[in-house]
Amino acid sequence: MMSPRGLLYTAAVAFHVFGLVLMKVDATGKHKDDFVNDLQQEVSEIEKRLDSAFEGNDGTSCGPLDLEAQKWMDETDKSLGERVRNQSLANWNYVTNITKETARKLEETIAESEPWMLETIKMADYYLNHSDQICNATTRRMLRLIRQYGSVPMARDRETRRRITRLLNDMQEVFATTTVKRDGVTYRLYPELSDIMGTSRDYDELLWAWKGWHDAIGYQLKEPYEELVEKMNEAATDNGYSDIGLYWKYADYDQEDIETEMDRLFDQLLPFYEQLHAYTRRKLADRYGNVDRTGFIPAHLLGNMWAQEWDQIMDLLIPFPKASLNHDVTQALKYQDYTPERMFRLAEEFFTSIGLDPMTSDFWNRSIIVRPADNRPMECHASAEEFFSQTDFRIKMCTEVAADNLQTIHHEMGHIEYFMQYRHQPTVFRTGANAAFHEAIGDTIALSVMTDTHLTAIGLIPETSAQFTPNDLYEQDVNFLMRMALEKIAFLPFGYIVDKWRFKVFRGEILPDDYTSSWWKMREYYQGISAPISRTSEDFDPGAKYHIPANVPYSRYFFSFVGQFQFHSTLCQLAGHKGPLHKCDIYRSTDAGDRLRSILSLGASRPWPDVLFEFTGQRSFRADALLEYFGPLIKWLRAENKGLRVGWKRGVAPPP
Repeated sequence: MMSPRGLLYTAAVAFHVFGLVLMKVDATGKHKDDFVNDLQQEVSEIEKRLDSAFEGNDGTSCGPLDLEAQKWMDETDKSLGERVRNQSLANWNYVTNITKETARKLEETIAESEPWMLETIKMADYYLNHSDQICNATTRRMLRLIRQYGSVPMARDRETRRRITRLLNDMQEVFATTTVKRDGVTYRLYPELSDIMGTSRDYDELLWAWKGWHDAIGYQLKEPYEELVEKMNEAATDNGYSDIGLYWKYADYDQEDIETEMDRLFDQLLPFYEQLHAYTRRKLADRYGNVDRTGFIPAHLLGNMWAQEWDQIMDLLIPFPKASLNHDVTQALKYQDYTPERMFRLAEEFFTSIGLDPMTSDFWNRSIIVRPADNRPMECHASAEEFFSQTDFRIKMCTEVAADNLQTIHHEMGHIEYFMQYRHQPTVFRTGANAAFHEAIGDTIALSVMTDTHLTAIGLIPETSAQFTPNDLYEQDVNFLMRMALEKIAFLPFGYIVDKWRFKVFRGEILPDDYTSSWWKMREYYQGISAPISRTSEDFDPGAKYHIPANVPYSRYFFSFVGQFQFHSTLCQLAGHKGPLHKCDIYRSTDAGDRLRSILSLGASRPWPDVLFEFTGQRSFRADALLEYFGPLIKWLRAENKGLRVGWKRGVAPPP
């Protein structure tokens, strides 16, 4: 006869699998081709989790340490919440008013928690070293997560810890305050230089803006960044990691082989990117003349300071100029007298329409959504912030009334919704299932927001005319998908390169004298983009991108740009959408909102492959939904590029 434990085990597996089958059918309406393989993988994972949960429940390996660890972890988590709230407040005060005083207070606040954190790490290590005596799976997970809390682990040496904090603050100040001057006029990155990069069609003016920013910022950051890498690696090795890059992989994904996953997805999506690159290269060669029709595209011609998204040059690349291009949303926003606050209210209404929570009064009272009138030095890079309370969530953004800002608002508000849905969780679980989940949620919503269906529903564009022929509608679809691809697909190689470059730097494979040369070798090899002028070892072009001096891991964005289409596909099926994926709008679908709420509420309480499976029925990020979304454009590009050189000359191996 089966033991009570065996009966419970078998029943648990059967009940869970039955629920997964129902979830799968409910989400898709049919069984996918890979359903059986996914289910087999899930059953294996369930068995592992149940083995872990049952361990010691017969009293043979559980000891008094089990309850002791649970009690310690619960008390420690509460204390952690208080400390990270204080640090979050000090950081907010700094990034919204960058002064020596706010920097000093931030450093002091961080330093105050260091002794407590060091002792916490020691105790967590003690319990983890005796984890065979801890039966509670949640406690074990909390111990692992608190051990890798934050973007930089705690160094043993006090001066190393202080130096890391000072370097990060100093570099963020440099990034926020650096300007470029011409003819007595001062240009900031936001908005003046960014506006030039997005709107000018003068080759020399674009080159001036690109060179001005890269030259002004790079030389100030190169030496501090070199020292930061050294100090962060010291902290990582103090904590048992070979380098800070390995620590990031575990902190963000709880696995070491994340680069292999990046490679898999990049290889799958590269053919699509190469088609987009070939088409763009030809159009830019037609416009400017001095662009190699078979080689690299100069980085300053793509509408963005970092050539990471190309949608600002849609006017040069539009496939069918005479077809309606989703109308001019920026013009509509201005014509209808939208303000930044009204744009935020519009975004909030989308989230509440699917059953998610409205923004809190603290959000509206404490967020900074326009640059302050006193023009204080602040970090204008849009971000969402949590303060580890039940009501205090904020966005920092120097909003302009424009379509791309409307998308950004939805992205940042997606973070806020995530914060609110998991606010009931312990502090260590108050984060995304993995870092990419957090970035993908708002962008998933934006995929609905930017459809003609939604823009018509909210009155920003007129209804589609009945006079349009099927060919008219096809051309409008291709135009729409081209604009989306210039944002989403053009980004993928850049999103891939940033942390591939940093991981090599952290491992010591790229030395400081080669920072910039290796950066451009990788951008040429993977992205088909080149520096518009010669660069030297004195330059530090990676530092021109905010996330390098701010020390924000970037692979999360690469995965999120793939995962958002997986999420979108699932939510569209739940919303009952029929037709092409790129036309789906989940606005007002509470069925889609219910699934989203259930996933967001989990935070990091479960391994991310489990959460992804519960959300989409898949255990890894996949490109299928993305390729389905852009299917009509891929077909059009292949026909349009027939006879052209697709791709660019690469070496026999990736750059070291």
